[in-house]
Amino acid sequence: MMAIDPDHGIHHARTMPEELLIFSVLSRAILDLFGPVGLTSTKEEAQQAKSDALLFLTKKSGAWAKRRNDLCDAIGFDGDNVRDRVIRVLEGDSTALATYDGRRELTQVAQARELWEQEQSRSERRKLAPQPTPKPQPRPRHAITRYADVRRHIMPLLTQPRTFKDLIMATNGDVSDTTIREVLRNAVAKGEVVNNDNTYLLVSGPETAVAAAPG
Repeated sequence: MMAIDPDHGIHHARTMPEELLIFSVLSRAILDLFGPVGLTSTKEEAQQAKSDALLFLTKKSGAWAKRRNDLCDAIGFDGDNVRDRVIRVLEGDSTALATYDGRRELTQVAQARELWEQEQSRSERRKLAPQPTPKPQPRPRHAITRYADVRRHIMPLLTQPRTFKDLIMATNGDVSDTTIREVLRNAVAKGEVVNNDNTYLLVSGPETAVAAAPG
C-alpha cells in the first residue's frame, strides 16, 4: 500500500499476520482498479472487480467507505487520505501513487480514469433526476371515538334530516361510525332525536336545542 510510514519495508517482517492480510486487501483493490485483473475468467467479472475497487477506494460515505476506513484504521492508515490519493490519480495526477510499492503493475490507469468519469456522470445524472413525489399520507380514520366528543359533533348536524351515511360524510370519516350509532340510539331513546325511515332529525325544543349547540 502507499508508504506513509518512513520505515515502511524495514520492519515489514515484524508486521502481524492480520495486518499483512489487510495490506493485501488494500493492495489488491489498488491493483484491480489501476492494473490488470488476473483472478477473473471473463471480461464481465474483470469489469465488476474494477467497479467494486473503484467504489471501495473512492466512496465518501456508505458501506464501501466504512469498509475502507475500518481496514485502514486497523493498520494505522488514514482512509480519507487513501481516498484522496486515489482520486488525484483518477483526475490526472500520476505522482499521487509514487510511493506505492507495486506501481510498475499499474498499467491500466487510463481505463481506471475512464471508469471514474462514467461513475461521475452517473452520480451527476442521479442528482439531476427528478425526485419522486412523496405519496400523501392517509388521514387517520375514526380519530374521534370518545362518546362525548362524538355527540358534540353529531347533534348539531341533526337540525336537518340526515341519514347515517350523511353523518359519516359530514364528518369526513373522522368520527367513529360505531359511536355515531350509539349516540343516535341513545338520542332516539331519550326523545331528543326522531328516526323516520332511517333518517334522523333533532326534536324541536329548548333541551334539544342546548344539546345541539356546538361546544
